[in-house]
Amino acid sequence: MKPQDFAHKEPVFDVFSYFQGHSRAWGIFEDRFGTLRRQFTVDITGTVKDGVLTLREDFVYDDGEKDQRVWKIRKTADHEYDGTFDEIVGIAKGVQYGNALHWNYDMDLKVGDGTWRVSFDDWMFLQPNGVLVNRARVRKWGVEIGEISLFFAKPTAPLFSQAAE
Repeated sequence: MKPQDFAHKEPVFDVFSYFQGHSRAWGIFEDRFGTLRRQFTVDITGTVKDGVLTLREDFVYDDGEKDQRVWKIRKTADHEYDGTFDEIVGIAKGVQYGNALHWNYDMDLKVGDGTWRVSFDDWMFLQPNGVLVNRARVRKWGVEIGEISLFFAKPTAPLFSQAAE
């Protein structure tokens, strides 16, 4: 799959516009055998200043653990984005066409008392009514260790009040 395959798909995903303000996501992590390992919610606050989208993501996991990640995203060319946060190794590279955004990046992921260097192959697809579907395959040493599925909604989306309940 290539991001260009989605050039004519709608609704068009404007990354900065979608994430400006508040959004919420619900997610799961499944290991490579399909076993559900974690569930979580994420409250996201996005601000745009001087061409930089800052996303503050506040995670709450089903076991009570909390985490925060702060992305800094820049549009570098038509259809291209760079992103960083503290755990990223180097720079995340994103390509957006139509309703799809594809990210690739490596990060140091907290696992227990240590960290693992993992690679993300991360796809986002904007759906009608402001629902954003995000699927990310996670690899360590080239071997898939699991998949993350996230579903985002905006407070102004018609389905948000039902989804939050």
